[in-house]
Amino acid sequence: MIKWCFVLLLIVSQHCAAKLTVVTENFAPAQYLDANNNLVGDAADIVRLVLDSTGIDYSISVNDWSMAYNIALRDPETCIFSISRSPERESSFVWFAKLAQFDTNFYSLKSKGIVLTSLEQAKQYRIAVLKDNYSHHYLLSQGFKENENLMLFNSFDNIFKIIRARSSSIDLVVIPAQRINHEQSHLLNELQLEPLMPINVSQAPLYFACNKNLPNKLKQQLSKAFALYESQL
Repeated sequence: MIKWCFVLLLIVSQHCAAKLTVVTENFAPAQYLDANNNLVGDAADIVRLVLDSTGIDYSISVNDWSMAYNIALRDPETCIFSISRSPERESSFVWFAKLAQFDTNFYSLKSKGIVLTSLEQAKQYRIAVLKDNYSHHYLLSQGFKENENLMLFNSFDNIFKIIRARSSSIDLVVIPAQRINHEQSHLLNELQLEPLMPINVSQAPLYFACNKNLPNKLKQQLSKAFALYESQL
Protein backbone atom coordinates (compact mmCIF):
# COMPACT_ATOMS: atom_id res chain seq x y z
CA MET A 1 0.00 0.00 0.00
CA ILE A 2 2.82 2.39 0.91
CA LYS A 3 4.53 1.57 -2.39
CA TRP A 4 1.44 2.47 -4.43
CA CYS A 5 0.95 5.70 -2.47
CA PHE A 6 4.53 6.64 -3.30
CA VAL A 7 3.99 5.92 -7.00
CA LEU A 8 0.80 8.01 -7.00
CA LEU A 9 2.57 10.87 -5.24
CA LEU A 10 5.40 10.71 -7.78
CA ILE A 11 2.96 10.85 -10.72
CA VAL A 12 1.10 13.80 -9.20
CA SER A 13 4.31 15.71 -8.47
CA GLN A 14 5.59 15.14 -12.01
CA HIS A 15 2.30 16.40 -13.44
CA CYS A 16 2.42 19.54 -11.30
CA ALA A 17 6.00 20.20 -12.39
CA ALA A 18 5.25 19.75 -16.09
CA LYS A 19 6.76 22.36 -18.37
CA LEU A 20 4.81 24.76 -20.51
CA THR A 21 5.86 24.02 -24.08
CA VAL A 22 6.11 27.06 -26.34
CA VAL A 23 6.55 26.57 -30.07
CA THR A 24 7.38 29.00 -32.82
CA GLU A 25 8.98 29.23 -36.25
CA ASN A 26 12.02 30.92 -37.74
CA PHE A 27 10.20 34.09 -38.85
CA ALA A 28 12.33 37.21 -39.13
CA PRO A 29 12.16 39.87 -37.87
CA ALA A 30 9.62 38.85 -35.19
CA GLN A 31 11.58 35.79 -34.06
CA TYR A 32 14.48 34.01 -35.72
CA LEU A 33 17.67 32.08 -35.05
CA ASP A 34 20.80 34.19 -35.31
CA ALA A 35 24.25 33.05 -36.43
CA ASN A 36 24.85 31.53 -32.98
CA ASN A 37 21.53 29.62 -33.09
CA ASN A 38 19.99 31.89 -30.46
CA LEU A 39 16.34 32.89 -30.78
CA VAL A 40 16.16 36.67 -31.17
CA GLY A 41 13.67 39.26 -32.39
CA ASP A 42 11.14 41.64 -30.85
CA ALA A 43 8.37 39.04 -30.43
CA ALA A 44 10.76 36.50 -28.90
CA ASP A 45 12.01 39.13 -26.45
CA ILE A 46 8.47 40.01 -25.35
CA VAL A 47 7.49 36.36 -24.87
CA ARG A 48 10.57 35.54 -22.79
CA LEU A 49 10.17 38.69 -20.69
CA VAL A 50 6.54 37.89 -19.86
CA LEU A 51 7.07 34.16 -19.27
CA ASP A 52 10.06 34.82 -17.02
CA SER A 53 7.88 37.11 -14.88
CA THR A 54 5.38 34.29 -14.23
CA GLY A 55 7.79 31.79 -12.69
CA ILE A 56 6.36 29.13 -15.01
CA ASP A 57 8.84 26.46 -16.06
CA TYR A 58 8.84 26.62 -19.88
CA SER A 59 10.82 25.76 -22.96
CA ILE A 60 10.76 27.31 -26.43
CA SER A 61 11.39 25.27 -29.57
CA VAL A 62 11.74 26.49 -33.15
CA ASN A 63 10.03 24.29 -35.75
CA ASP A 64 8.63 24.41 -39.24
CA TRP A 65 5.42 26.43 -39.05
CA SER A 66 3.07 23.56 -39.90
CA MET A 67 4.63 21.39 -37.19
CA ALA A 68 4.47 24.18 -34.58
CA TYR A 69 0.85 24.96 -35.48
CA ASN A 70 -0.31 21.35 -35.20
CA ILE A 71 1.58 20.76 -31.94
CA ALA A 72 -0.21 23.77 -30.43
CA LEU A 73 -3.56 22.50 -31.70
CA ARG A 74 -2.95 19.04 -30.22
CA ASP A 75 -1.16 19.40 -26.90
CA PRO A 76 -2.97 21.03 -23.91
CA GLU A 77 0.07 22.54 -22.16
CA THR A 78 1.38 24.20 -25.33
CA CYS A 79 1.49 27.79 -26.56
CA ILE A 80 2.52 29.29 -29.89
CA PHE A 81 3.75 32.61 -31.30
CA SER A 82 3.63 34.57 -33.58
CA ILE A 83 0.26 33.34 -34.87
CA SER A 84 -2.29 35.35 -36.85
CA ARG A 85 -5.56 35.81 -34.99
CA SER A 86 -7.99 35.15 -37.82
CA PRO A 87 -11.75 34.49 -37.48
CA GLU A 88 -11.19 30.90 -38.63
CA ARG A 89 -8.79 30.26 -35.74
CA GLU A 90 -10.63 32.16 -33.02
CA SER A 91 -12.23 29.13 -31.34
CA SER A 92 -9.16 26.89 -31.71
CA PHE A 93 -6.89 28.74 -29.26
CA VAL A 94 -6.85 30.87 -26.14
CA TRP A 95 -5.55 34.30 -27.18
CA PHE A 96 -3.41 36.31 -24.76
CA ALA A 97 -1.62 39.24 -26.35
CA LYS A 98 -0.90 40.96 -29.64
CA LEU A 99 2.80 40.85 -30.50
CA ALA A 100 3.04 42.45 -33.95
CA GLN A 101 1.21 43.54 -37.07
CA PHE A 102 2.44 42.27 -40.43
CA ASP A 103 1.45 43.14 -43.98
CA THR A 104 1.48 40.21 -46.39
CA ASN A 105 1.74 40.69 -50.14
CA PHE A 106 1.84 38.75 -53.35
CA TYR A 107 5.34 39.05 -54.81
CA SER A 108 6.81 38.07 -58.15
CA LEU A 109 10.13 38.41 -59.90
CA LYS A 110 10.39 41.63 -61.85
CA SER A 111 11.53 39.58 -64.84
CA LYS A 112 8.15 37.83 -65.02
CA GLY A 113 6.27 41.04 -65.76
CA ILE A 114 3.14 39.97 -63.87
CA VAL A 115 0.49 42.59 -63.10
CA LEU A 116 -2.02 41.64 -60.41
CA THR A 117 -5.17 43.54 -59.47
CA SER A 118 -7.46 40.98 -57.81
CA LEU A 119 -7.53 37.67 -55.95
CA GLU A 120 -9.57 36.16 -58.76
CA GLN A 121 -6.84 37.02 -61.23
CA ALA A 122 -4.23 35.41 -58.95
CA LYS A 123 -5.95 32.03 -59.30
CA GLN A 124 -4.44 31.57 -62.76
CA TYR A 125 -0.91 31.49 -61.28
CA ARG A 126 1.15 28.98 -59.29
CA ILE A 127 1.61 30.52 -55.85
CA ALA A 128 4.17 29.51 -53.23
CA VAL A 129 2.65 29.79 -49.75
CA LEU A 130 3.61 28.68 -46.24
CA LYS A 131 1.63 25.61 -45.17
CA ASP A 132 -0.93 26.17 -42.38
CA ASN A 133 -0.21 29.86 -41.95
CA TYR A 134 -2.77 32.66 -42.20
CA SER A 135 -2.21 33.21 -45.94
CA HIS A 136 -2.68 29.52 -46.76
CA HIS A 137 -5.96 29.27 -44.83
CA TYR A 138 -7.23 32.60 -46.12
CA LEU A 139 -6.59 31.72 -49.77
CA LEU A 140 -8.32 28.36 -49.31
CA SER A 141 -11.37 30.24 -47.99
CA GLN A 142 -11.31 32.36 -51.16
CA GLY A 143 -11.49 29.36 -53.50
CA PHE A 144 -7.80 28.68 -54.14
CA LYS A 145 -6.85 24.99 -54.36
CA GLU A 146 -3.79 23.12 -53.09
CA ASN A 147 -1.57 21.59 -55.79
CA GLU A 148 -3.51 23.55 -58.40
CA ASN A 149 -2.74 27.20 -57.75
CA LEU A 150 -1.30 26.84 -54.23
CA MET A 151 2.13 25.23 -53.85
CA LEU A 152 2.72 24.47 -50.14
CA PHE A 153 6.07 24.87 -48.37
CA ASN A 154 6.93 24.21 -44.72
CA SER A 155 9.13 27.29 -44.20
CA PHE A 156 9.84 30.68 -45.72
CA ASP A 157 13.45 29.56 -46.10
CA ASN A 158 12.28 26.81 -48.46
CA ILE A 159 10.22 29.32 -50.41
CA PHE A 160 13.35 31.40 -50.93
CA LYS A 161 15.23 28.27 -52.00
CA ILE A 162 12.65 27.42 -54.66
CA ILE A 163 12.84 30.97 -55.97
CA ARG A 164 16.59 30.63 -56.34
CA ALA A 165 16.76 27.07 -57.67
CA ARG A 166 13.54 26.62 -59.65
CA SER A 167 11.92 30.00 -60.15
CA SER A 168 10.27 28.76 -63.34
CA SER A 169 8.13 26.35 -61.28
CA ILE A 170 6.20 29.14 -59.52
CA ASP A 171 4.77 32.50 -60.54
CA LEU A 172 3.97 34.24 -57.26
CA VAL A 173 5.00 34.03 -53.62
CA VAL A 174 3.07 35.16 -50.54
CA ILE A 175 5.39 36.64 -47.91
CA PRO A 176 5.08 39.33 -45.21
CA ALA A 177 6.58 42.64 -46.30
CA GLN A 178 8.54 42.84 -43.04
CA ARG A 179 10.28 39.55 -43.84
CA ILE A 180 11.27 40.85 -47.27
CA ASN A 181 12.56 44.09 -45.76
CA HIS A 182 14.54 42.15 -43.17
CA GLU A 183 16.27 39.97 -45.70
CA GLN A 184 19.49 41.43 -47.05
CA SER A 185 20.76 38.26 -48.68
CA HIS A 186 22.31 37.87 -52.11
CA LEU A 187 19.27 35.87 -53.11
CA LEU A 188 16.78 38.71 -52.77
CA ASN A 189 19.13 41.34 -54.19
CA GLU A 190 19.73 39.17 -57.22
CA LEU A 191 16.16 38.06 -57.86
CA GLN A 192 14.51 41.44 -57.22
CA LEU A 193 11.17 40.41 -55.84
CA GLU A 194 8.53 43.10 -56.23
CA PRO A 195 5.20 43.52 -54.40
CA LEU A 196 2.10 43.23 -56.56
CA MET A 197 -0.81 43.61 -54.14
CA PRO A 198 -1.75 42.87 -50.50
CA ILE A 199 -3.22 39.44 -49.88
CA ASN A 200 -5.95 41.04 -47.75
CA VAL A 201 -6.51 44.71 -46.92
CA SER A 202 -7.51 43.76 -43.35
CA GLN A 203 -4.85 41.37 -42.14
CA ALA A 204 -4.95 39.63 -38.78
CA PRO A 205 -2.37 40.70 -36.14
CA LEU A 206 0.16 38.24 -34.72
CA TYR A 207 -0.49 36.91 -31.22
CA PHE A 208 0.75 34.75 -28.39
CA ALA A 209 -1.85 31.99 -28.05
CA CYS A 210 -2.26 28.63 -26.36
CA ASN A 211 -4.09 25.35 -26.78
CA LYS A 212 -7.77 25.80 -25.89
CA ASN A 213 -7.45 23.10 -23.18
CA LEU A 214 -4.63 24.87 -21.36
CA PRO A 215 -5.04 24.27 -17.59
CA ASN A 216 -6.88 27.10 -15.81
CA LYS A 217 -3.99 27.88 -13.48
CA LEU A 218 -1.68 28.51 -16.44
CA LYS A 219 -4.38 30.59 -18.16
CA GLN A 220 -4.67 32.81 -15.11
CA GLN A 221 -0.90 33.22 -14.76
CA LEU A 222 -0.43 34.08 -18.41
CA SER A 223 -3.42 36.43 -18.54
CA LYS A 224 -2.18 38.35 -15.52
CA ALA A 225 1.40 38.56 -16.82
CA PHE A 226 0.48 39.72 -20.33
CA ALA A 227 -2.06 42.24 -18.94
CA LEU A 228 0.64 43.68 -16.68
CA TYR A 229 3.08 43.89 -19.58
CA GLU A 230 0.52 45.67 -21.80
CA SER A 231 -0.37 48.13 -19.02
CA GLN A 232 3.27 49.25 -18.93
CA LEU A 233 3.53 50.01 -22.67
